[in-house]
Amino acid sequence: MQRIDENVLVSTNQNGEPVGFLWRDSNYKVRARPIRWYARRDWWLEAMRVQRGVGASVLEVEVWRMLASKREEPEVANKTQFEIVHSKDGAAGEKNIWRLLRVYD
Repeated sequence: MQRIDENVLVSTNQNGEPVGFLWRDSNYKVRARPIRWYARRDWWLEAMRVQRGVGASVLEVEVWRMLASKREEPEVANKTQFEIVHSKDGAAGEKNIWRLLRVYD
């Protein structure tokens, strides 16, 4: 497992599920339905940058685990497992932040 912690651009379907993402100048396609859960944000690291009373997004983030491979590779290519965190409001006022946290080799 590699810990990455980098922003990625994510494409979603009408249900909000990731279907692809751009990371390090490569396009990846999600090859199986992703799994979603919610986790606590490291609020103690961001407490100085968050205003009081801004809501649940301060404490929770949406986590997606998915199997993906480079878009140009065939469907049967080896797939890699990725873990991407989605937060709707960033501490600096950004919206819809997607961060690649882990890559499982």
